[in-house]
Amino acid sequence: MRSVAALASIVAAATVYLYLLSTHLPPGPRRPDPGGESGPLREFRLKFPSDLDELRDLAETLKFYKREHYGYVLLLFCSAYLYKQSFAIPGSSFLNMLAGAIFGPWEGLLLACLLTTSGSTFCFLLSSAFGKKYVVQLFPEKVALLQRKV
Repeated sequence: MRSVAALASIVAAATVYLYLLSTHLPPGPRRPDPGGESGPLREFRLKFPSDLDELRDLAETLKFYKREHYGYVLLLFCSAYLYKQSFAIPGSSFLNMLAGAIFGPWEGLLLACLLTTSGSTFCFLLSSAFGKKYVVQLFPEKVALLQRKV
């Protein structure tokens, strides 16, 4: 059986990777000003959206950003989605809507389906590798009941 420290190191490594990916963005595209001059894209801070207004703002920014950095936006989105799904963090419904807003309805649907499937598989594998021993120790009666029903 693997230890909790190993699971904690996996979570920490994934968190550091996502943090570095979200803080070291390539230079943004230039947004035209109403006066005819073009200025840099305003600085924005990436975070998981918690309401529809934040989702709308993030979607607009990432749609504009992906014009010049499609691959980076795709990598960032996939990494964030897999992070939430793999560690069973609630809120991936916002990411499903964000996928459609950024990538369009069909590409967003396909991407959300693939990422949901992959992230759920990673979650299962992590819980199987690191959590089984602890669940059996903490809830032996419930596990026995479930095994009898299966």
